[in-house]
Amino acid sequence: MRIVLWLVAAVAAVYGGYWIVGSRALMSGAEAALAEMRAAGLADYGTISLAGFPSRFDVTLTKPELTSADGSFGWSAPEIRVHALSYKPHHVIAALPDRQTVRVGRETIEVTSDELNASAVFGLDPALPLDHGQAVGRRLGLRSDFGWGFTADEARAAIRQGADPLTQEVGVELTGLTLSGFPADMITTGGTLPDRGERFYFDGRLGLDRPLDRFAPTARVRIHAADIRALALDWGPVRLAGKGALTIGADGTPEGRLDLGVENWRAALKLVTALGLVRAETAPTVERALESLALLGGDAERLSMPLVFRAGRMSLGPVPLGSAPRF
Repeated sequence: MRIVLWLVAAVAAVYGGYWIVGSRALMSGAEAALAEMRAAGLADYGTISLAGFPSRFDVTLTKPELTSADGSFGWSAPEIRVHALSYKPHHVIAALPDRQTVRVGRETIEVTSDELNASAVFGLDPALPLDHGQAVGRRLGLRSDFGWGFTADEARAAIRQGADPLTQEVGVELTGLTLSGFPADMITTGGTLPDRGERFYFDGRLGLDRPLDRFAPTARVRIHAADIRALALDWGPVRLAGKGALTIGADGTPEGRLDLGVENWRAALKLVTALGLVRAETAPTVERALESLALLGGDAERLSMPLVFRAGRMSLGPVPLGSAPRF
């Protein structure tokens, strides 16, 4: 019995010593990284503290702020808490606050949630490449100072490294969607669609110009290719589905094609007509033409058309839509 007690005491001492050494290394590395980012104008914070002895490393960072290298993006929050098991420090779990602020250009977006947690597993390499991660939120809300708002009852996102460090598999699902402000006013114009949708879903493979690792915050990671395996939006009577592939040039201009299918497309046509995108006097002609295209696919209520991006322009089937967006 005495030997067992000595063994337990020895293991506890070793484990406690490991936590102390590991916690000091963690704090030293975190403070050094934050100081480097602060000096470069990329980050700031109030205080950093560590707890969790002996089984976890629990880091609390108050008043964290992040800014992109070009200054076009910023994020801040009252605090963020990051947890990791002491025997698995490369697997971290973050508990995000119920209120955050995101800045995109001149626009400020307030992000709220009832619950928002994220986890990530990093490779055992000094660069800490992201292996996979996920995030889950309830009652996720966005409110912009530009006059729009959006909420999702449930939000799920996942990412994992693909065949190589420059390829990421990404999935996103949002349910219980509600718009407010001018987007809600637009989509409900003419009473054709409600301000609340059922589901958005995305499944795709993204090609990046650099890996997602510990150096990513100090450099702009750019998407240069997207293989969209599934894209879906269910909003009132309208069902949109699509898939396709895009390449994105150095200037952010997309090239490629998305094959889209729209169920109950007449409701969507009524909306764009009410918004003035299609003139009321030509709407019947457009409807007959679209019905003919739908009948070619065998279903008058389902319209299948390609969304094509070429030479900085985009078109939906035979209809030119103007300049393509830049990413």
